[in-house]
Amino acid sequence: MGTWSTGLYQNDMSSDVKDDYIGKLKAGKDDETALREILSEYQYELEDIDCKYDIYLALADTLWKKGRLTESFKVKALEMLEEDRISERWESEKIRKERSRVLDKLKAELESPMPERKKVPVHKPYVTGWKQGEVYYFEVKQEVEGYEKYLGWYAMFYVDRLFQQDWNVRGVDDEVAEAYFFMAKDKPQSIEDFKKARPVCFSKGKDSRRYKAKIVERSKRKRPKDLTLLGSCESFQPPKHNDKITELFFWMEPDFRSMLRGYEY
Repeated sequence: MGTWSTGLYQNDMSSDVKDDYIGKLKAGKDDETALREILSEYQYELEDIDCKYDIYLALADTLWKKGRLTESFKVKALEMLEEDRISERWESEKIRKERSRVLDKLKAELESPMPERKKVPVHKPYVTGWKQGEVYYFEVKQEVEGYEKYLGWYAMFYVDRLFQQDWNVRGVDDEVAEAYFFMAKDKPQSIEDFKKARPVCFSKGKDSRRYKAKIVERSKRKRPKDLTLLGSCESFQPPKHNDKITELFFWMEPDFRSMLRGYEY
């Protein structure tokens, strides 16, 4: 775990514990359960002489801001805060003073009236609405420098499989699609047109081509507006290494491209 400055969240541990705690609330855990599970999951790190300060102080700050700081946890956090002032991890007097100012601010916060309890929206498992074997297409409408020739072409993808994974919120399994992508100059009219399209390669290596990518969504808002179901392909054959391919994937609409995972470029 890295520490790059004296700020409360300028280290990996504090950022992780904050995100994990809020993730538990988003997963529908009650306040007591969320805190208990975090302390249990970070039990090993809490035994570290430096990590324990980052964990307790980040949790105290997060609990206070969300209106969930208990008196017992507040007392423990304030103890940790004072210990951290003289911790040997702050090597120079200058850095120690910088950290002390951060701790002064946190102490003033924790000892002030806590905000009202804030509601954290519970994340519902995401469902793509797609089915295995379906083929979708959309027109490339945004010009990308170096890939202007693909403007007006059609991108297609075949839904190879659907599976569950907690991509967005830890502990909540969303539906994720794994798909093969293809390109065609003309608008596809049938599954036969799809079968003639060029596969898209997501890796540069000639000997280790990768044609599949995961589509990880939080909502359907980033999908291309003209995304259209072409039909189902019952006799799909994965691309072969000797197939003629299109150049990587940089032609894709940026919003849609941001949802792809599991490729190399």
